[in-house]
Amino acid sequence: MMIGTVGSLDVLGTNVRMLSSYIKCMLLLKPIRLRTRQISQYASAASQELSAPKAVSTTPPKGLNFYISTLQTCASVDQLHKLHAEILKTHFSRNVFLLTRLAHAYLKFGCLNIGERFVVSIIKNPPLFLWNERIKCYARKGRYRESVDLYYEMVRSGYKPNAFTFTFVLPACAGLKSVKDCRRVHTDVLWFGCEYNEFVITALIDVYGKCGDLSSARQLFDEMPVKKTASCNALMAGFVLDEKFDDALSLFNEMKKLGIPSDTITMVRVLQSCASLGALQQGRWVHEQIIRTQMVVNVQLSSALINMYARCGSIEEAHHVFEEMPKKDLIAWTSIICGYGMHGLAHLSESLFLRMVSHGLRPDAITFVGVLSGFSHNGMVEKGWYYFKKMSDEFNVKPVLEHYSCMVDMLGRAGRLNEAENLLKHITVKPDSMIWGGLLTACKIHKNVEMAERVVSKILELDPTNAGWHVLMSNIYATCEKWDQVAKMWGKIKDLKLEKQPGWSSIEVTGQIHTFLVFDQSHVMSKEIYSYLKYVKERMKVEGYVPETSVVFEKVDEETKEEMVFCHSERLAIAFGILSTLDGDVLRVMKNLRVCVDCHNVIKFISRIECREIIVRDAKRFHCFKDGVCSCGDYW
Repeated sequence: MMIGTVGSLDVLGTNVRMLSSYIKCMLLLKPIRLRTRQISQYASAASQELSAPKAVSTTPPKGLNFYISTLQTCASVDQLHKLHAEILKTHFSRNVFLLTRLAHAYLKFGCLNIGERFVVSIIKNPPLFLWNERIKCYARKGRYRESVDLYYEMVRSGYKPNAFTFTFVLPACAGLKSVKDCRRVHTDVLWFGCEYNEFVITALIDVYGKCGDLSSARQLFDEMPVKKTASCNALMAGFVLDEKFDDALSLFNEMKKLGIPSDTITMVRVLQSCASLGALQQGRWVHEQIIRTQMVVNVQLSSALINMYARCGSIEEAHHVFEEMPKKDLIAWTSIICGYGMHGLAHLSESLFLRMVSHGLRPDAITFVGVLSGFSHNGMVEKGWYYFKKMSDEFNVKPVLEHYSCMVDMLGRAGRLNEAENLLKHITVKPDSMIWGGLLTACKIHKNVEMAERVVSKILELDPTNAGWHVLMSNIYATCEKWDQVAKMWGKIKDLKLEKQPGWSSIEVTGQIHTFLVFDQSHVMSKEIYSYLKYVKERMKVEGYVPETSVVFEKVDEETKEEMVFCHSERLAIAFGILSTLDGDVLRVMKNLRVCVDCHNVIKFISRIECREIIVRDAKRFHCFKDGVCSCGDYW
């Protein structure tokens, strides 16, 4: 009996000590908050277990290696919470080595606050891998400044960063778009001997590209002894971000020559470049390569193909890729909806939108931009207002500048200028120069000088060094023959030393992009091009063509005006295309400005005379000319 009593007291004493240890650890870790419901559940279970009589167990106690191994295999935060609670019931609850691994596990799951509390409250001298994980966790949370500053603190504390450290902190520099931080970290890369690590160099190429320092990115790339897919993708991403699409395609060709394999990321970047350049033939070749190499076509790659075909003027091929997709996510639906929208096919864009919603997908802000732009290109104002309101009322999508821009453009083209101006006065976001510019363009179309003067004053407050706004206002004055005001606007351009963006057009022939400026005579076929334009001009006059010289905003005689519109860049590109391709081939021309009224008329004539389909992508939309008619219905 005495033996039993002593034994019972011993067990009770052990339980009391364990409970005391448990409470102390909980107080120590009080700032590390688990989910409230889980805490109560786990703590209650632990209390019941400690107060209950203990049966003699034949199971050996779990050791340190067990908990470390289990931490490495945790598949969710919930599992980690449970393991944490179990550790708190053991004598390992104050083992710094185990708690360091526990903090690391929390950080890996993105539980930054809990991980940080461990470091601040318990682990006084965290090992390097814990610093690394904290830096990475801050960066992944979008807290880039804190990530970079934590790196600086680590170095000041005497820690030597390794390759992992640099690959974690450099993306934070990219997030900040800070060349200054990037160069400072780059200096540390050299100082700590990581300049030959391919992962670190690839991260540096990536961050320099994203920060706009492409010369440094290119230099690092060229100095790499062995170039791999990842480093090529990093440099290509920089080119695409900086809109150097020709350089991106050149790099892709360089990869092929060096035998560097492409992956889906490479192909997405290449397709983005083809889309921006209007390089349909190159885009088709890339598509063929994807099929030939049996590359796994994920949703991102399929969406890039849809976008490429749509922006290169082949909406039919875009639709085919979309319908062939076994699984369509929101990005894919949005890509095809926006494609139809930019082609002015509003009814098809709306039909796809309704079909997407019927499949249970909720549209996002970009989806509505595609739908609204389609209505804008067709003058469907009431339908546009309906979807604009539906966007927030039914789908809880808050309007942003792009949506308001579509509405202003839609109202302005329809001649409802006062309504458009009133909308801009009451929008929930601050208007930028581009959205005001849409209204200014509408003022030009409808010759409303009074409103234009109000609008341009707001634009120049926001964007005073853009010559384009001065030129547009000058053109508005010219349409109303206010030549003294035209002279004043050009005087301002001269005084401010502003440079007007030149108009250009490009066309792809046999995989090569040919670009033309106004009055361009630099092309090797210039003689043949101008000869063809003279020939077709005479043909058009026979069929009733009368030059629309009102598009020339200079005070010159009619003959000079005719000569000036005669050499617009899109005409040169089309003439070259007709001379360089087979009869019946579709011509696709890209233009950086809106096509003028006279060129629009001329292209309609040429499409009928040459029996050609001519697709022109200008700054706003697509025009498909066929048999003397344009798909825009002369509304653009």
